Amino acid sequence: MLNSTRILLVDDVPMFRDLGSIFLSRSGPVDLADSASAAYQCADERAPGIVIADMHLPDADGVELCHRFKTHPTWGAPRVVLLARPDAADDHAAAVRAGADEVLFKPLERDTLISTVRRLTDFDTPRGLPRANIEQPVEITARGQRVEGTVYNVSRGGLFVDAPLHFSKAEEVGLFFSLDGSGTTVSPTAQVIWSRPTPEGTDRVGLRFLEIDAQTVEQLDHYVSDHFPSTLSVPA
Repeated sequence: MLNSTRILLVDDVPMFRDLGSIFLSRSGPVDLADSASAAYQCADERAPGIVIADMHLPDADGVELCHRFKTHPTWGAPRVVLLARPDAADDHAAAVRAGADEVLFKPLERDTLISTVRRLTDFDTPRGLPRANIEQPVEITARGQRVEGTVYNVSRGGLFVDAPLHFSKAEEVGLFFSLDGSGTTVSPTAQVIWSRPTPEGTDRVGLRFLEIDAQTVEQLDHYVSDHFPSTLSVPA
């Protein structure tokens, strides 16, 4: 049976496993594995509520591991958090495409790890990331076209935009925009999570970042923490 508080931490670095188990011990029982095969064996014995795994294990990558946990008939489709290298925007994109519930960059901060686990496990439906209101122009590249839209809400995981194009779910786009007043420009790729037509003839779109590096995520975190959070709760 699925235990919503049991945590499975998968990493081939002993020190990371040891520290992670200490950090997470108050969030629930923690099982440790040093490889994907060990993680699967552990899940057969005690199905976890959340799996935290490095993207690059000795016997599998994070994409394969995520797919296995999400589709296994008896493991209950646990939440999956994949850990990416700080300079590897392609790691982040691969993890999102694989269906990971969250992607974090190494090295991890204790508070980030704990808050992520609580956000994904303390409620029946995972809570969205902290968000901030913003109103900035955004350049969107999609289907060989380049159009101007407006960013009106942002988190470190994604954003909401109004755009003069109709989008399909899972469509991938390029973005270029500036964080209001910070002098910081952001140019990730992103995946369409939802899209709704507006009376004005535009689409209101929820996007989740794909190719993005640790430095940009940190800049977005700082922006959100420095602004009043939005009351919108749609995750992205």
